[in-house]
Amino acid sequence: MNAPKAQTDKVDTDCVIVGAGPAGISAAKWLLSFGVPFRWFSTDGDVGGLLHRVSNAIHNYPGGHFGSGLDLVDALRADVADLDDTSPVAAHVRQLRLSDGRWHATFLDAAPVSADSVILATGTRYRTLGVPGEDEAMGDCVSQSATADGEHYTGRTVAVVGGGDAGFENALRLAEHGCNVWMLLRNDQFKARPHFVERVEANPNIEFYPFPTTVTEIRPGEGDDACRLILDVAGRRQLLDVACLFVRIGVEPVLPAIMPSLETSGGFVVVDSHQQTSADGLFAAGDVTDCLLRSVATAVGAGATAAKAAALRLGYL
Repeated sequence: MNAPKAQTDKVDTDCVIVGAGPAGISAAKWLLSFGVPFRWFSTDGDVGGLLHRVSNAIHNYPGGHFGSGLDLVDALRADVADLDDTSPVAAHVRQLRLSDGRWHATFLDAAPVSADSVILATGTRYRTLGVPGEDEAMGDCVSQSATADGEHYTGRTVAVVGGGDAGFENALRLAEHGCNVWMLLRNDQFKARPHFVERVEANPNIEFYPFPTTVTEIRPGEGDDACRLILDVAGRRQLLDVACLFVRIGVEPVLPAIMPSLETSGGFVVVDSHQQTSADGLFAAGDVTDCLLRSVATAVGAGATAAKAAALRLGYL
């Protein structure tokens, strides 16, 4: 593999795509069809984005049924392999800057690029609690997927944080493995669908810890209870020992560390019907945007729309 160019060797192109999930791949395919020169980057040079961490089946994408996110990633890799040798370059974008009517992208590990337009398709990552001990325990006694890790804790006591669909669904999956599940929630105003709430409330293996409960620290435990949770329960400190803590508190957008101020909603980038952001020439597509539904289907459509809007802006259509 060739070493990246020196940071002073700036590359000029018409469009830059940042991200290689379904939205980024769709944008790349459409830019190719419109004849728009572009450069394409993803953090690791691979495709799929957050799909690498989706363990459940994907059955609501028209024309395809996939056993997991990784199965879909394999299909996406095969698709990209047919794109006339076009594939994302491994580079971590650090800054996006607009100057003299052009966008300038700098990377931690690649040459800077200037372009007339940018399509931001950087997706999301799972939110974490941000408490002491969490980073050290992640992948050991802290997990973000009951589908991937639940079987390992069959018959043991575990805890789940998350009052939305993902939190409740993870609790149900753990109960299917015979786990005794504590739900650690801030209040009883659940965001999960009523169907999930009813099933959780009726399951004898799942119990709600007293409201409000907040995890404030995670420490190593002993024996089967490898995870010691320091809790704030209605202002009182309590300890809870479990085999594992499952954290499912939603997702957050992945954005460059330095970029112009954009209109956002809840941290997600606001776009119009052409996927145009509040900054001229900067388009965004997929889960990074403030869209009604985050899914493979909507990301693919948004990536295609962003590509056409960029092609129109650049005069290729």
